[in-house]
Amino acid sequence: MENNVEMRKVFCDTLIDLAKEDPRIVVLNSDSRQISGTKPFEDAYPDRIFNTGIAEANMVSVAAGLAASGKKPFVHAFGPFMTRRCFDQTVISLAYAGLSAVLVGLSPGIMAEINGGTHQGYEDIAVMRTVPGMTVVEPLDGVQLKQMIPALVALDGPAYLRYYRGVTRDYYPEDYRFRLGKADVLYEGNDVTLISSGIMINFTLKAAEALASKGIGARVVNMHTIKPLDKEEVIRGARETGAVVTVENHTVIGGLGGAVAEALCEEYPVPLKRLGILDRFGEVGNMAYLRGCMGIDTENIVEAAMQLIKYKK
Repeated sequence: MENNVEMRKVFCDTLIDLAKEDPRIVVLNSDSRQISGTKPFEDAYPDRIFNTGIAEANMVSVAAGLAASGKKPFVHAFGPFMTRRCFDQTVISLAYAGLSAVLVGLSPGIMAEINGGTHQGYEDIAVMRTVPGMTVVEPLDGVQLKQMIPALVALDGPAYLRYYRGVTRDYYPEDYRFRLGKADVLYEGNDVTLISSGIMINFTLKAAEALASKGIGARVVNMHTIKPLDKEEVIRGARETGAVVTVENHTVIGGLGGAVAEALCEEYPVPLKRLGILDRFGEVGNMAYLRGCMGIDTENIVEAAMQLIKYKK
């Protein structure tokens, strides 16, 4: 499809529609109304949106209180501030207490661009994966995000949603059906499996096309639910292709690549290459520049896949 959509508009419009029928839905911002795009929600439901100021840890505590009173909070901040800054409140006030809220990490990783290393948090998935009962998701496009939100509303327990708030192109058709915890195979191939999520899917698909031009069949898997991981699809890809490359806008330590490595090591070891940020902080730059200097561009994916195919032979 060729629809170009602003993801935060899809997010807000979907929340407004759901809130018409579900009075539990409330929104919390940390002076992040502009970046979260939730002003229309405020216009529609002025008594169901709260701004705590730049005090993310306190905001999560407030969200826990709202959840304890029967509300379903959607809580917003930049990725690193939604995770590492309020980790203890997330663990104790939400998860340990058995409460449900959706923590929204906006523009994680290289998406923070010119905000530089302080805002380019590369460890948010690794942080949230460690929390018992936490669900971690990352949508590819507006169609998937629109269907993902009601699944998160229905979820019993805390969730972390990381997503690109800017304009993206819809990949999925309107008749697509999202399934929480079940990965989507976007491109078939028998030589190598490429597993990715979010903004990196676009470059993974381009890599698959480049590999196809070389006679190499690359399977592309959108692992939109990073926790709980779809181990069944990971193992199937490993068994049928014999090699796996993971691609993520995140550190290689403890993220999607780490989750896939754990599954393969325990159940079906095959050659694996993890592409992501290599144990470093971010820097100022646009996403194209950052993808290149972080080694997560299309060319890097193609090279990694070809090296693994040679290795397995």
